[in-house]
Amino acid sequence: MTRAKFFSAVIVMAFIAAIPASAQGVQFGVKGGVNFTKMSLDNDAVETKSGVGFFVGPTLKIDFLPFLGIQGALMYEQSNSKVADETVKRQAIVLPIDLRVNLKLNEASGLYVATGPQFDFNVGSDFEFKGDKLKETFDFNTAMFGWNFGVGVMLSKKFEIGAVYNLGISKTGELEAEYEAAKASGKDLKPKSSSWKIGVTLFF
Repeated sequence: MTRAKFFSAVIVMAFIAAIPASAQGVQFGVKGGVNFTKMSLDNDAVETKSGVGFFVGPTLKIDFLPFLGIQGALMYEQSNSKVADETVKRQAIVLPIDLRVNLKLNEASGLYVATGPQFDFNVGSDFEFKGDKLKETFDFNTAMFGWNFGVGVMLSKKFEIGAVYNLGISKTGELEAEYEAAKASGKDLKPKSSSWKIGVTLFF
């Protein structure tokens, strides 16, 4: 078992162990949607743009109180971003664990806000730039860490729509660029990925 898989398993087991017997509501479901990912670089000489990807996977929501709970998911995510007009595609298993505050309008509907850590585990191969500007391989980190800030609408007990901003905290990987503007600035690129995600959740 690799270190990343072991770390993922530990987090999942800790999440399940945190479920108290007195929890008012436990719901399983599936979550999916689109993401808009942009890679930030320490080097302003290299332009970056957002790209569109998707995510999908099972989710678990636990309400400790009517207004307070946690939600976790285990999703496959494909994200795309542009660096110097070259597309960088990343495939990862994503594990967000969010604390939720539910602002219910009635028994079945309302609003919620959420925040918490997200752990990404790379499952795709490294991406090699094919264009003339960036000619080296992007070496993705095995594991990445970010923080989520979310808001959503509970339309019923079984259906939600939400938006999440994931702030990339750890580096996405290493990028050695044969790019004249980058070399001239004398700065490393140090890429980090942040994204907006818009999704729907269907609980069983």
